[in-house]
Amino acid sequence: MTAAGPAAGASGPVLRVDGLDVDIALRRSVVHAVRGVSLEVAAGETVGVVGESGCGKSTLGLALAGLLPSSAVTRGSIRVGDREVTGVGERELRAIRGAEVGIVFQDPMTSLNPTQRIGTQVGEALRLHRGASREAARAAAADMLDLVGLPRPREQLDRFPHELSGGMRQRVVIAAALICEPKVLIADEPTTALDVTTQAQILELFDQLQQDLGMATLLITHDMGVVAGRASRVFVMYAGREAETGPTAEVFGSAEHRYTAALLDSILRMETPRHAALYTIPGRPPDLTADLAGCPFAPRCPAASAVCGTTYPPAAGAPGAAGGHRWHCHHPVSEPRPAPHATEPSR
Repeated sequence: MTAAGPAAGASGPVLRVDGLDVDIALRRSVVHAVRGVSLEVAAGETVGVVGESGCGKSTLGLALAGLLPSSAVTRGSIRVGDREVTGVGERELRAIRGAEVGIVFQDPMTSLNPTQRIGTQVGEALRLHRGASREAARAAAADMLDLVGLPRPREQLDRFPHELSGGMRQRVVIAAALICEPKVLIADEPTTALDVTTQAQILELFDQLQQDLGMATLLITHDMGVVAGRASRVFVMYAGREAETGPTAEVFGSAEHRYTAALLDSILRMETPRHAALYTIPGRPPDLTADLAGCPFAPRCPAASAVCGTTYPPAAGAPGAAGGHRWHCHHPVSEPRPAPHATEPSR
């Protein structure tokens, strides 16, 4: 399978993020969840966002969908098409969500209202954003459920979420996200809770709908294999920051950041000996309530030196927010590791 790329004739990014910072205020501290993130997604393109749990992937998705408190985005810009969406009011955000930005979350049971019938939930966005009548919204919901491959869609309209299987519920969530044909789809771990067969069906469905609708898709996942098969570009996050980004084949084939290389080393491969232990990254991700000095991956990195513990690595490789391969690492994979006597950062 080939990774999705920009649609022919695409004239610039549909989603553009520049220098985004997100801070989540707790009772006694602040979580610096996203730091200085910049990325772009063109029409018909899929960009994968990968990293361990707690690296900021889902918080980034929530920020792009306008689902965080207005005070959370402390710096930066989010643009959908020509529209700036940071700093706008809740009424304008509601006009954007569903109509221009569709969202698919990991667990359909928490995304769907257990007290409303399927047809009502799928057609709701059409009534709110397009002024459709109840009858027109119901007919469109049946058509969309058919498009996403739900069996006997018209029979499902009056069912409740608990009456459907997990794969069927996920198709309902996708239908609700796509019924207004949004410009951008944010898919946050959309297949993690599904079995392997259903997962493959859902991902094939994403590919087909993206071709049909020409959407820009941001695929947030911890599954490197999914990104390898379906994303034209990949954005590797660690501690809320960009670690490495670029064309998927280039990043996966010639990873430069030590964290990206460690993630790839953790993948089970066909050639892995049957009784061999899988590689695991030592240590834990950092505490994002702390002010991190230097490279946040340094305490877990086998190539770290003194500079890694004191200075955040500047971007290397291709400049700019989109297109080329760039990384933030003092000792990239393509360069010799520091001498063994180099001072290790404090743990």
